[in-house]
Amino acid sequence: MIRLLLVDDSKLYRRLLARALSGCNDIEIVGEAVDGQDALEKITRLKPDVITLDMNMPRMNGMETLAVLSVQHPAVKTIIVAAETRDDAERSVLALEAGAFGVVLKPKASESAPVKALTDELGPKVRAAAGRMQSMPGKTVIRRPRKSINRFTPDIIAIGSSTGGPAALHDVLTVVKADIPCPVVVVQHMPKLFVESLARRLDRDTRLNCCVAEDGTCLQAGQIYFAPGEAHLMVERNATGQLIARLNDGPAEHHCKPAVDVTLRSLHKLADRTHALVVILTGMGADGAAGAAALSKSGASVIAQDKESSVVWGMPGETVKLGAADEVLPLQQIGDAINRIALGLSK
Repeated sequence: MIRLLLVDDSKLYRRLLARALSGCNDIEIVGEAVDGQDALEKITRLKPDVITLDMNMPRMNGMETLAVLSVQHPAVKTIIVAAETRDDAERSVLALEAGAFGVVLKPKASESAPVKALTDELGPKVRAAAGRMQSMPGKTVIRRPRKSINRFTPDIIAIGSSTGGPAALHDVLTVVKADIPCPVVVVQHMPKLFVESLARRLDRDTRLNCCVAEDGTCLQAGQIYFAPGEAHLMVERNATGQLIARLNDGPAEHHCKPAVDVTLRSLHKLADRTHALVVILTGMGADGAAGAAALSKSGASVIAQDKESSVVWGMPGETVKLGAADEVLPLQQIGDAINRIALGLSK
């Protein structure tokens, strides 16, 4: 049984969270706290595995609580429960980079079924945080000869990530050199304002310019383009052969929009004249695995983050299971590997 503590100064939201998890027989709500100070006192006594944490609370807010947790209770996993506002987006991205497990959005008043929406998102995240996610059935490892990963320099680098992604992206992209001769596209499972906040932070912290892609944007070498939080990102070539971004308002895939597989499928259509380097980082589920496998068969190079350094070895794990990964690397080595491949350096 997973022990969960709800931390929010709003009694209404605590009740909503409790209702959302009431049908989860493997999750026990062991208590509630009204602010960070109250939470820290109750964590010592109730010993939860996971807490949900509001960002805006009196006495001790979410960021202050997370800082103390990392020292006093490092084993307790934290899921941020945030409103879809610019302030909460900024705070949540900081919290994710500081070690929070994931983010769940507070339902909007306009949602027709807020409890179900919260159940569908919160339940799996609590299980994943506690390390209780069941493995996907029916998957077998497909082994095939390894390709030489240095036989070409890529025309584009595509990175996919989800749970644990903001911190992983920061670690990887701050290492990537400014003179890489191709653009980088990133698909991170997060809402619009949260993606925008993450892109601003990476633009500040990395050596590359970083922005959220717009429809028709020409993808320039040495720049990072994020899929916006409300649309899929596709890559095409225009009449002059320039790689451009196309935004697609199609249905969610893997319960996500943007989805990594949509971006990778668009690159697969260009595989006869576009060399791609695909990087699949930490994340729940299997998004990106099928797209990476298809691209790998067409000659793309694929790097997957290893299990030990992943917050959740879902997306990279499924990529490995499909036999698509040329290299399975710890997070600390992926940035250097991107530089090596993009710049055509020997291993």
